[in-house]
Amino acid sequence: MRSKIAFLGVFILFSFFGFLSSVKAQNFYLIAKNLEILDFKIETGDIVSKNGGRITRARIPYDKNIIGVATEDALIIAGKKTTSTFPVVLYGPAFVKVSSINGEIKKGDYITSSNIPGVGQKATEDNFVVGKALEDFDGKEGIIPIFVEPKEIHLGFQKETSFRGFLNGLLMKLLEADPNQTVPKVLRYIFAIFLAGGSFLFGFFSFVKALREGIVGISRNPLARKSIITAMILNLIGISILTMAGLGLSLFVILY
Repeated sequence: MRSKIAFLGVFILFSFFGFLSSVKAQNFYLIAKNLEILDFKIETGDIVSKNGGRITRARIPYDKNIIGVATEDALIIAGKKTTSTFPVVLYGPAFVKVSSINGEIKKGDYITSSNIPGVGQKATEDNFVVGKALEDFDGKEGIIPIFVEPKEIHLGFQKETSFRGFLNGLLMKLLEADPNQTVPKVLRYIFAIFLAGGSFLFGFFSFVKALREGIVGISRNPLARKSIITAMILNLIGISILTMAGLGLSLFVILY
């Protein structure tokens, strides 16, 4: 049963990575939502903000009403489509228009709105942003992938310690991974974590089981106490060797 669960977990991980690679390769956005528009010049890649219940292209730096990025190419689009709606990515990967008017953009930089309608720029101060860049950009104007997560930031405290922050970081790493690599580094880390965790759990539960059975055996047959203790020791040594081998293999996966 445990081996089937482990196999299923590895299968899901590889399937998930394959799905993300396909998404990236085909320039798909994961999910968007149709929203009522106020600005009928909105097009794919524009940073949008909310204005009186409708959306418009963001046109001031660090717009506090930023809600996402417009796109017509989402894999899933929620909400009813009408002549007065436009799909918007509210959270997740998307391609966005950017400019280098506030400096060259590096992967991992926060992106915010600018005074060019719908076009983003590098965020260099504590304020509202639309998300994080997934690629470098050093041109005048262009389009780059970002991870959309509108929020107010504090550049001196960029490290996220929440579980959601961990998942965001993991998803960004998966999206940044090169689909042409056979085993991307981040996938190796995930596999190593599962391997190390599985080895530890196997060793712990096997140790408890062997100890319990040994105590029960001694209580039932005191005359065989020495032989039972010897068998317990050999059993525990074997368990320890297998556990250490699993942990060592996980380190090998990470390092090599």
